[in-house]
Amino acid sequence: MRHKFLAVTLACVLAVVPFPGQTPMAQARTAIEGAVPHPMVPLPADGYITRDEFTDFVELEFPASAGDRRSGFEDTLPVAGAYRQVEYTLGDLELSLLRLYRSYLQHFESNDFEVIFTGIGEELSNRDGFSFISHESGFLSRTPSTAGDSNAYILARSPDEQTVLAISFFSRQNARRMMINAVEIEDMELLDLFAPEPEAAPEPEPEEEQPVELVQQDATELETGLLQDGRVIVNAILFEFDRAEILPESAQALETVSELMRTRPALKLLVVGHTDGVGSFDYNLRLSVERAQAVVAWLGGHGGIDAGRLRAAGAGPMSPVTTNRTESGRAQNRRVELVEIIE
Repeated sequence: MRHKFLAVTLACVLAVVPFPGQTPMAQARTAIEGAVPHPMVPLPADGYITRDEFTDFVELEFPASAGDRRSGFEDTLPVAGAYRQVEYTLGDLELSLLRLYRSYLQHFESNDFEVIFTGIGEELSNRDGFSFISHESGFLSRTPSTAGDSNAYILARSPDEQTVLAISFFSRQNARRMMINAVEIEDMELLDLFAPEPEAAPEPEPEEEQPVELVQQDATELETGLLQDGRVIVNAILFEFDRAEILPESAQALETVSELMRTRPALKLLVVGHTDGVGSFDYNLRLSVERAQAVVAWLGGHGGIDAGRLRAAGAGPMSPVTTNRTESGRAQNRRVELVEIIE
């Protein structure tokens, strides 16, 4: 729900003025990036939007008869609510304004809009020959009318009676224009000037983390992974927190790797260290290399594997297997992988 706090009483629709800092010609050639047509007023394929403004609450009186702002109007339609003003620019003057006007009139009539008042050219003039639609500004002008289709106007109400559209058709700077004034009918809701401070949102409950189960693998499992995928994650190789020292409980997993390499004397391995995403990139990359080097050193010293068959590398946080947003995910990303070296 929008707060309605600005009440503006106008005799008619606001006049079109150039954007600040722009000449009229620059305005005419500038489409508003990201602007979308009004949902009840389709934009022709070659058209574009050159004005789009919104006010959360206004009070207006739309012309519902011929006339001009100085002499007044026999009939007007008072409206109040959220107000959007959009200008469509529709190309050069080869497009007939009469054809454009009647196309939209048929659109509203065929979609069950209530057409309150319409007119084109002299139909909009008062008895002195003045009209409220200008070739220059669209609305709120006192301009002598000319014969033909110099300007046009449609005042319509949506089938649900919640939106009123006042649309003027005119020409400016060698282009056909449409000024759409749309009001969504609603009562103004005043601001609560003494509203209490919003209560702070409760702290979210910490996520209950499930411990990561480290499964001991045998040499056959490691060999199968290497043969099928060219790489395999070695579970149960653990390190001191934030350090490269291998924990004693990792001995069984490391001995399994040594066993595999002893039974496959031609096998050469790249030992790749991985970290989670916590901390700086450079720090994690260095730590992952140091941990891989620690594994290579263990395999050479305790496992008796020739150093020429092993190579250490670090990927830091660059290749996670799951999210780093949870502790269980970070634990899975802190890992050692073996990659077969094919020479």
